Amino acid sequence: MNPDVAGAVDALARSGTLTPNQALRFSRVARRQLLSVHGELRLLAYLGVLLVMAGVGLLVKDNIDRIGPVAIAVSLGLGALVCLGWVASRAPAFSRGEVASPHLALDYVLLLGALLIGADLAYVETQFTALGDAWPWHLLVVAIAYGVLAVRYDSRVVFSLALSTFVAWRGVSAARLERSLWYSSDATAVRTNAVACGALFIGLGAAFRARRFKAHFEPVAAHLGCLLVLAAPLSALGDANPAGTVAAFLLGALGGGLAVFAYGRRRFGLFAMGLVGAYVGLSALFVQALSGSDAAILGFFWFTMTPIAMLAFLYVAHRRLKEAE
Repeated sequence: MNPDVAGAVDALARSGTLTPNQALRFSRVARRQLLSVHGELRLLAYLGVLLVMAGVGLLVKDNIDRIGPVAIAVSLGLGALVCLGWVASRAPAFSRGEVASPHLALDYVLLLGALLIGADLAYVETQFTALGDAWPWHLLVVAIAYGVLAVRYDSRVVFSLALSTFVAWRGVSAARLERSLWYSSDATAVRTNAVACGALFIGLGAAFRARRFKAHFEPVAAHLGCLLVLAAPLSALGDANPAGTVAAFLLGALGGGLAVFAYGRRRFGLFAMGLVGAYVGLSALFVQALSGSDAAILGFFWFTMTPIAMLAFLYVAHRRLKEAE
C-alpha cells in the first residue's frame, strides 16, 4: 500500500475532482487491492495443454483396438487442424518484430495444435512405419513445422518446442547413424551433437537480433544453446580420469566465461547459468583432489558452505544488475 497516493486519491474525491467510481478504482490500485493474475492464467493454460495431451495419450492407449489406428490418426489430425484454424482466424498479421497477442489462449491453443501434430506423426510412424529405419527424420520435419508456426504466429513457447525437437532429432541420429561414421561411442556422439546444436542455437539467436527479425526469440535460443554447451562436459564428469578431469576443467572454464560475458551485458539468467556451471566444475575438481583421512570433513564443509556463498553472490549480483538498468 502507498499511503501518500491513497491519501491523495481520497482528497481528490472529497474535492470533487474525481467521481466516486474513479476514486474507488484509483483507491483500490493505491491500496494494492487489485492484483494481476496474468501469470497465473498463463500457467493454468499451460497445465491445461499438458492435461489435454495426457488425456489424448490415455485415450489412444485404452481404445486403440476398439477405434482402430486409422481413426485415431485421422482424429489427431483433425484436432490439430481445429486448433490451428482457430489460431489462424484470430492471429494478427505477420510482422518481423514482436506482435502483441490478441487473446490469452492464443499461444496455448497453438501449442496444443503443434503437440497434436507431433503426436499424430509419431503415431502414424509407430503404426505404419512409413519411414522405416529412417524414422528419426520425422523429428526434423516436426521441428521445421514448429519453427514455421512459431515465426508466423510469434510464439516463443512453440519456438522453444521447435529447438528442443531439433535437439531430439540430433540425439537420436547420433546414437543410430553417426557413431559408425565419425565417432567412437554413443556418449561422444551425443555430446558432440549437443555442443554443435548449442553453438547453432546461439548463432541463430544472434542472427535474429542482428537482423531485427524476431529479435525477442534470441533469449530462448541463447539460453537453450548455452545450456546444451554446458551439458556436454557436465555429462562427462563421471568418466574415468583423465577424461573426467578435463571435463571438469572445461565446464569450469565455459561456465566462468559465460558468467563474465553475461554480467557485462546484464543478462542475469545467463550469468546464473554460467556461475552454476563454473561452480559444478570447480566442485568436481575439488572432490577429485580430496584424499586422506580428512577428505570426508573437507567435503562436508565444502558442500555445506559454498552453496550458501553461491546463493548470496547470486542475490548481490541480481541486485546490482537491477540497479544498473
